Amino acid sequence: MATIHIKFTDTPSDDVLRAYAEEKVAAFAKLLDPAAFDAAKCAIEFRKSTHHRTGDVCYAEVTLHAEGKVYRSSKEEPTLKKAIDKVKDDILEELRVEKRRAAHERMKGREVKELLRQRAR
Repeated sequence: MATIHIKFTDTPSDDVLRAYAEEKVAAFAKLLDPAAFDAAKCAIEFRKSTHHRTGDVCYAEVTLHAEGKVYRSSKEEPTLKKAIDKVKDDILEELRVEKRRAAHERMKGREVKELLRQRAR
């Protein structure tokens, strides 16, 4: 399991919210290989702001260090759970794009090798 550091700023620490965030971070495991997920470090920050005309604004930020890369997302939503969900979706999309890019690079390498083999004949 990835190392998860959760920070609450301007809001009291909440065990239910902490468990919810850890559950959402576990979704990253399906796009990372097991060794990379175990070595990954994830920092989550929650913040509530009351300086707005329309009421509270909840802020969630996730920074994931995995496979030598940094994935980061932050969102403002009416509730912290909605903010967590949006941030999780953003990070998952970044991981999907990276996975597609790596697969595409491997495919290019295969094409080059096949082209060289054809010319050698």
